[in-house]
Amino acid sequence: MTVVDLKAINELAYKHLANRKSHLHREKGFIYYHGQRVANIVLELRQRLFPGDDSHDQVLTVAAYFHDIAKGIEPHSYYGSIIVKELLQDYCSEDELYTIAEIIKHHQFRDPNKNFSDLIRLIQDADTLDHFGTVEIWMNFNYYANNDGTMLDSVDYYSSEKFEEITATCRSLLNYDLSVQIFDEKLHFVKEFARRMKLEAQGKIVS
Repeated sequence: MTVVDLKAINELAYKHLANRKSHLHREKGFIYYHGQRVANIVLELRQRLFPGDDSHDQVLTVAAYFHDIAKGIEPHSYYGSIIVKELLQDYCSEDELYTIAEIIKHHQFRDPNKNFSDLIRLIQDADTLDHFGTVEIWMNFNYYANNDGTMLDSVDYYSSEKFEEITATCRSLLNYDLSVQIFDEKLHFVKEFARRMKLEAQGKIVS
């Protein structure tokens, strides 16, 4: 599959997503920049998991750009699969549009027991992975800053039962061992960062 003009499609994504604020506690344009990161992550996963097949890379990229196009209208994956067909009808072939819409339609509902295609599973994992590591810290800071929280409130979240439950659930729904390895590295980094942040938030010196 060959998407006609990936640059033009990226510009279209920017036009529709970069100025949107789809979540009260996230910055304007989060879904655009999230889509850009997911596009990079999904290609990295594909290259490492399926190094001999780049035939769907552009379709994966476009699906990543627009996977949250309907964020805020739930289920956003279902509505996104409808919107993207209209939005991209002049940019992609019918086959490409169908594949992109199917990826978007199923990206939200992660279930390792379902027989999803590798294209869908790659996007699912890339989407999950982008919500952890440094991006997760950024979202955490935004949330507490917008809710009059303190540094200690923010860092205490990382030792809460809620954080443990969320990370355990997200980890269990990843589709590939490689994704789990990347997730675990991100989680290790966040916990080490939180340990230091807690000390320094109390004015302690880390030696």
